[in-house]
Amino acid sequence: MEHVLSINNISKNYGNITAVRNLSLNISEGSVFGILGPNGSGKTTTLGIILDVINPTDGTFTWFRNLSKKENRQKIGSTLETPTFYPYLTGIQNLKIIADIKSIKYDNINKVLKDVGLYERKDYKFKTYSLGMKQRLAVASALVCDPKVMVLDEPTNGLDPQGIAEIREVIKNISKKGKTVILASHLLDEVQKVCTHFAVLNYGKLIYTGKVDEVSKEQQVVEVSSEDIVNLEKAINKFSFKKGYDLEQDKIIVKLENNKSVLDLNRYLVKSGIIVTHLVIQKKSLEQQFLDILNESEE
Repeated sequence: MEHVLSINNISKNYGNITAVRNLSLNISEGSVFGILGPNGSGKTTTLGIILDVINPTDGTFTWFRNLSKKENRQKIGSTLETPTFYPYLTGIQNLKIIADIKSIKYDNINKVLKDVGLYERKDYKFKTYSLGMKQRLAVASALVCDPKVMVLDEPTNGLDPQGIAEIREVIKNISKKGKTVILASHLLDEVQKVCTHFAVLNYGKLIYTGKVDEVSKEQQVVEVSSEDIVNLEKAINKFSFKKGYDLEQDKIIVKLENNKSVLDLNRYLVKSGIIVTHLVIQKKSLEQQFLDILNESEE
């Protein structure tokens, strides 16, 4: 699949502080790409660089096979940090001002308001909007130019569960229309529900990148129990494809080696004469994967 963005060894220094360190990433067309990391990990700085708001100290990046910066800007919609709107103007008036700034017609405004679920409130003043509605208007402002790529910085920051759900649906709908979405977030659950791919940054350094749906494939963790828990533990202790195991009340939690599955464990137990009464794969959440990755990077 064609890359819409290629980042090549980008670094950004602020005096003695390195905000981004030798970052390289490729983001494919049509993906929803989440950039994860704790506070101070370099997420917003990275977005600022690819949006030409911040100059990198070293490295390069290319949009759409190296088109000019002017052509790039016309194909990218973005919200960086906290968007600013005029509180005493309506939603549609604020979007018209943004259209004027971008030198584009108003033709797309009503469609965009419908896409983010604000069409019925387009004539209400911005100051009357809830925080979730304000965030949706921010997304609408980035969509006015009908971009190919959306870049969103913490789009659900500060929202209540209802507002988070609303923004999540907006992002999903944007993706369904064929647009590429790049977002920075510290909300792991939201990234798992919305994104197709993700990267993890820590202290400005890339420490992991991959597909969201492959999070749990690297290592399987299996719950297993039997009426004869003593012999079950003895058998598992001899199982050569385990990384380790823990005994928890009436069940044993087995960590399998990479590329080994629950089928390998089940076949071994059958051959060992163990009758299993419970055999369940523990799905590894993105949160657990994220914490594991951070721990491994700091060892």
